[in-house]
Amino acid sequence: MKIRCDLHVNGGSRKLLLVPGPNETGEHLALKLAAYLLFWDWEPVVEASAKHPALAAQEFIPDLMALDQGGEIRLWVECGQVSLHKLGKLLRRLPQARIVALKADERQARRLRKDLGDCLERSKRVEIWAWPEGSFKSWIACVAEKTEVYGESRGLMLNAVVNERPIVAELKKV
Repeated sequence: MKIRCDLHVNGGSRKLLLVPGPNETGEHLALKLAAYLLFWDWEPVVEASAKHPALAAQEFIPDLMALDQGGEIRLWVECGQVSLHKLGKLLRRLPQARIVALKADERQARRLRKDLGDCLERSKRVEIWAWPEGSFKSWIACVAEKTEVYGESRGLMLNAVVNERPIVAELKKV
């Protein structure tokens, strides 16, 4: 399923097309859309390819990234499942970047935080954000192949009308 988005957030407007990659589910695309909205003011890049200049030295592709004025990665976001191996390499290769993992619920987020703490040095550099219990189901129910969003996004807070349904969510840092 492709998601065509018409977005009106924080006083700005953008169009976004989310196309699933191999093995990407609708849930994963919904997480990517949420990440895009949550980092709206960072002017995020979604669907970057390995040919993007900022990714030249990387073996991985982010779900979402933002660049500084020099074209260097300043934000790397992973949505849903992400391996500890990948996070470890990102911590070493992107020492100045903010690294965020977005999870659909707090249980998954707590599990990742525990696994990170057990395995990786500097694991606290990885921010883990989670939808409060039950709220991701409400979010995913609003997202469709054609999605219109009107609202505001600040930090962990999303206050919007999505396809004519109001949604207010304050994600949690784990």
